[in-house]
Amino acid sequence: MAQKTTEDFRIVAGSYERILYGIDGYWSGDSITLQPVFIFPAHIGCIKCVGVGGQFLASGSTDEFIKLYDLKRRKELGHLNQQQGTITSLRFYGKSHMLSGSEDGTVCIWRTKDWECLKTMKGHKGRVNSISVHPSGKLALSVSNDRTLRMWNLLNGHKGTATKLGREGEVIEWNKDGQQYAILYAREIEVYNAADAEAVQKFENRSRFTSMKYYQHAGEDYIIAGSEDRVIRIYSVSSGELLASLKGHSSRIKDLTIIESLKSQSDAASIPLIISISSDGMMKVWNLSEILKGVQEKIDVFSSIGEYNAQVRLTCVDAVLGYKYKPISKKEELNQSNDEEEGSEAEEENSDEEAEEEEEEEEEE
Repeated sequence: MAQKTTEDFRIVAGSYERILYGIDGYWSGDSITLQPVFIFPAHIGCIKCVGVGGQFLASGSTDEFIKLYDLKRRKELGHLNQQQGTITSLRFYGKSHMLSGSEDGTVCIWRTKDWECLKTMKGHKGRVNSISVHPSGKLALSVSNDRTLRMWNLLNGHKGTATKLGREGEVIEWNKDGQQYAILYAREIEVYNAADAEAVQKFENRSRFTSMKYYQHAGEDYIIAGSEDRVIRIYSVSSGELLASLKGHSSRIKDLTIIESLKSQSDAASIPLIISISSDGMMKVWNLSEILKGVQEKIDVFSSIGEYNAQVRLTCVDAVLGYKYKPISKKEELNQSNDEEEGSEAEEENSDEEAEEEEEEEEEE
């Protein structure tokens, strides 16, 4: 086995079956090895979103709770229940604050030091679908099924402008410098200038988009998007060109994230990795740097460099650097199992029915 570097990373993923996964990733030559660290039922409803900030992990569910964990100590910290309805979006700003969006149309600002809710911001008239925090940390954008885009002042917790989109925005992402943002609308993704909200680029697809990241590499901006046709597409924001189509999943892409990891301690630059999950439980890792290099060399077929099969219906994913793999002890495993059994058994049947219904609704759409 290859010696592990200091750039091990932790992937966290939620599922319809209420199970929360912690997967450790590390380089083994040119490949990534994925090793499960923890697997346990975290909620009594299916998990809709996860977020990681520093050592903190948060998961949101249809059970209306946000569960909190310390990744470093692998310990549950408690839960938050400020909002009504399903928790739909979780975004950290650094290690100090977290934002949560809910089915009730609110966005909450949480301080991670003591997990106090500093402000419950109201404005949307429908479910919050996605939140994105500006790189400065001073404002955030959110999209909702009320077909509006809202800006929030995070310094005072006040709502700013509301923009009518005319259609439902499902995912929103700022770019690295905060001068542009992108919105995913079913079969389209549009890029806007932040200064005047003018659309400057559009990407279309016959199959529904399901997930998106706005990423900058070597000074160039890219949109990386997953879709129901099982393909991950990489677009150039400047040219509008489809650069690469990553095929390897056997079921629809549910979510994806990007993390930068050093391949070895002697490397000068980190390598960007795409981590994607599909509804059949498969998790794959792709080397974005090599893919973009391959595009320049006219290569059009790419393979993942690591995978893990959770064998459940995965729904959401996030990742963070800095955690070495340490197998869970039998004592820890027993304690986690005992803690979760009491809360999960009572509503297991109802939760399974709820998850099936939600999946059927998505397929009908």
